[in-house]
Amino acid sequence: MADVLIVIDMQNALKRMANFDKVVAGINERIALYRQARKAIFFVQTADDEIPSDTKKFQLAADLDFNEQRDEFIVKTTPDAFYHTNLEAYLKNYNTKSLEVCGGQAEYCVDTTIRVARHLDYQVEVKRDLVTTFDSKLLDAATIVKHHESVWDGTFAKLI
Repeated sequence: MADVLIVIDMQNALKRMANFDKVVAGINERIALYRQARKAIFFVQTADDEIPSDTKKFQLAADLDFNEQRDEFIVKTTPDAFYHTNLEAYLKNYNTKSLEVCGGQAEYCVDTTIRVARHLDYQVEVKRDLVTTFDSKLLDAATIVKHHESVWDGTFAKLI
């Protein structure tokens, strides 16, 4: 188990990502384990022109187990959860050496955050089946996720 769990972009605006409800259920299982171990949980949310921060679209999915009093919340405006956010400062406050990353979108926000985290010398873990995305014009979501998992595994992250 990593020091910190980072849940990326599991927001109302993105509920059409493949297997969204199944991924939320799996993330909730990980959240329960992290809570039991008294480890930090971070929720990262995208805010942009399509997902304004003052709308229901911005809010985390209702079925996601988050606690506004206990958890940390990061708002980002790019695919990189570290860029112009306080994520790295928070991680330093928690003396973080390792992260587990889950959520959406595999090829954008999750991939970018994993690669930057690794560049910043964090050990990164990704649990299989807890990353999702949308179908593209070229590939279905399952293929996109499996491709990215194969790229991450052993290079940028450890798949668990």
